[in-house]
Amino acid sequence: MTKIKKSHSLHNDCLFEIRTEELPPKSLLKLAASLQQSVQDQLQKTGFEYKEMQVFATPRRLALYITQLAATQPDQLVERKGPALNAAFDAAGAPTPACVGFARSCGVTVNELIQIKNAQGAWVAYKQQVAGKSIIDCLPDIITQALLALPIAKRMRWGNNDVQFVRPIHAVILLYGDELIKTTILGCKTSQVTQGHRFMAPQMFAIKQPADYLKNLEKHFVIADFNKRRDLIRTEAQACIEKKLKNKGDIVISDSHLLDEVTGLVEWPVALCGEFDAKFLSLPQEVLISAMQDHQRYFPVVDQQQKLLPYFVTISNIESHDPARVIHGNERVLRARLADAAFFYEADKKETSEVHLEKLKGVIFQAKLGTLYEKAERLNKLTATLATVFHVDKILAERAAWLVKTDLTSQMVGEFPELQGVMGRYYALLAGKPADIADAIREHYLPRFASDDLPQHAMGQALALADRIDTLIGMFAINQLPTGDKDPFGLRRAALGVVRILIEKKISLDLKPLLAQALMYYPMTFDNKNAATQVLHFIQERMRAWYLEQGGLPDVFAAVAAVSPLELNPYDMYQRMQAVLAFKQLKAADSLSAANKRVSNILTKYTEKIAASHLQPDLFEHAAEKLLAQQLELKNKIITQLQNTNDYNQILLQLAELRQPIDDFFDHVMVMTEDKSRRENRILLLTQLRFLFLQVADIALLQS
Repeated sequence: MTKIKKSHSLHNDCLFEIRTEELPPKSLLKLAASLQQSVQDQLQKTGFEYKEMQVFATPRRLALYITQLAATQPDQLVERKGPALNAAFDAAGAPTPACVGFARSCGVTVNELIQIKNAQGAWVAYKQQVAGKSIIDCLPDIITQALLALPIAKRMRWGNNDVQFVRPIHAVILLYGDELIKTTILGCKTSQVTQGHRFMAPQMFAIKQPADYLKNLEKHFVIADFNKRRDLIRTEAQACIEKKLKNKGDIVISDSHLLDEVTGLVEWPVALCGEFDAKFLSLPQEVLISAMQDHQRYFPVVDQQQKLLPYFVTISNIESHDPARVIHGNERVLRARLADAAFFYEADKKETSEVHLEKLKGVIFQAKLGTLYEKAERLNKLTATLATVFHVDKILAERAAWLVKTDLTSQMVGEFPELQGVMGRYYALLAGKPADIADAIREHYLPRFASDDLPQHAMGQALALADRIDTLIGMFAINQLPTGDKDPFGLRRAALGVVRILIEKKISLDLKPLLAQALMYYPMTFDNKNAATQVLHFIQERMRAWYLEQGGLPDVFAAVAAVSPLELNPYDMYQRMQAVLAFKQLKAADSLSAANKRVSNILTKYTEKIAASHLQPDLFEHAAEKLLAQQLELKNKIITQLQNTNDYNQILLQLAELRQPIDDFFDHVMVMTEDKSRRENRILLLTQLRFLFLQVADIALLQS
């Protein structure tokens, strides 16, 4: 291992670069962020100080630039504990073999050992000043561990060795100041040599010191800074279209993921503007955008009224000597794709909704759960059940349920699967279906991911819920549960959709009977008899994750979940959690929580059978228990009325007024008296108290 030169200062800049084959553009940012975080964590853990760390990412490299990185760790005072004092020396005070052996293991004599004492006992020990390790000795392992920890879905193996990485590795640079750290990382020996743009500057060149990295790469047509490259793409794309249309158009960069992906595809972005035949504007706008964005990674162009124009911007990774030829090639590819789309659209319009529905009989939903036609049958029944809850026309909802999956058999969706639902809406309108049905067909796929929009119309919400409930109960019934990172049917996403729709749209609905109905609509029987219960728990776990991501508190969720009935009602639970969160801010909250813990412990430990079934006031011995009983009776009447409107805030405010009577009770009354009748009477009183508090949440679980 290379040793630190005496000429080195206490701090120096550091550069690491790993150069590879083209990295996956969609995960490039994630890989870069993970690399940076991992190295930061390890430097902090090992005690190496630094001023700033930057991460760079291009299609062919990941790099870190660390400024003012410490040359060594701080020295450490290490204490080793040896045998106990009574085992280290015999009665005559002579060291035992255990003591001598410990001293030998420390490389010292017994006389150099010290004694340490604390409340647990006394021992012999040895304190040693350990010099900090050098960064040059530690950095190769830090970098290697960070690379091995990258979130890579599938690693590649190449050559004749066993090294695995996201893509084959060509070279590694590891510099500390102007010095190369000579080592091997993932089978590749370090050097000071890198390569510029693959086509515009393919020659190798040396990086003499870390500060030269960015400017030297730019001289060789590589912009290593991901953010700078992304901003440049946005700026050049807009400038390109403004020049083409004389300031009458704007590019559409509504999808930040597309911009990130394009940024991950190029090292030297060059914006080029192309156009397509205006006749294709007769196609649904979503078709054009999908063809450009999803299939070709082009940026669409709109006018000031956000109407699509027959132009696009593509980002090239090279400054061509003949840009017109490059543009023409991209136009030709897009023209062919749009021509296909136009053909599919016209062909689909010639077939009726009934024809598409009939075709669903030949499309398998899941091998054990039947076809999409059978799923449509179940959705028809389930949506009819939900029509009242969502206040929609039952007949229209049933018709919509039959049609929601029909566009999956269309040629357009077969070629552009990302347009499922979108094309269903267009085809429904073309067939003269009501707008409510058409909108519901599109919206029932929402939300497609965690932060996606929700269905805006009640019928779309009902269909979206029915679709997800049908999928969840069916998959759990055949034991196709998500495992680890594997969730091929998107059950976690489906459960989260159920939670978000019910909570954010303020729909109060018990899911247990709905799941039972959904299971009943399957014509087959299943071995898993606990499917409904498992789905309820699964949805509750998704709700917990969602709630915590919104900034909720774990103890608040636990307090509500502890009393949530088996008929899981996400919106009702959310209302309870909001009330409990407000309750936690009250001065009485900590005292009442502690009192509930005490009551819970007393009732849990009391296992004797109580003969009496109700309180006996004549057994009250102290005014405090009489007052508490009176207050409980009064609050019970008030809370019963408040429960009719689910006014959980007021219920908890009423319960907060019990703080003083409860404190007085525990200050003056001994619950576990030897008088059995009085003891049982007090246990009954505490049982009533506990029952009253459990009407909203188990506040005994709240943390102060």
